[in-house]
Amino acid sequence: MNRIAVFAIDPRAKRLVVPTRRFVRRLFRLLKLKSSAVEIYLVGHREMRKNVLAYPAPPTFPRPDLQRGERALGEVYLNPHFIASRDEDLSHMLVHGILHLLGYSHSRKRDRIRMEIKEKRLLQRIQHL
Repeated sequence: MNRIAVFAIDPRAKRLVVPTRRFVRRLFRLLKLKSSAVEIYLVGHREMRKNVLAYPAPPTFPRPDLQRGERALGEVYLNPHFIASRDEDLSHMLVHGILHLLGYSHSRKRDRIRMEIKEKRLLQRIQHL
């Protein structure tokens, strides 16, 4: 079973907690992730002036809250209002952040193309679940 925690640090984002959790659950199914834990933080401008930040969990970091066999992926921070102000899609930014936790990168052109293709495929497939 996956552990998906979504926190609304910005009170205006409270209405997004349940839909975000549902979306990540569907995304994990598509990615065939099992026994994985992720934390999603919905923040405002005071906390972050970017669309998305992802922090993969260090493999040796102790996590006494996890059960044996569960894997901590890390944390994703989203600023829904910043995303909306840039006419970006929250779902896309969420997929982008999760892929970073899974090791995807866009530091080189080849990596960026690979990541963009994966994002596009996941976003297309998730709509059909």
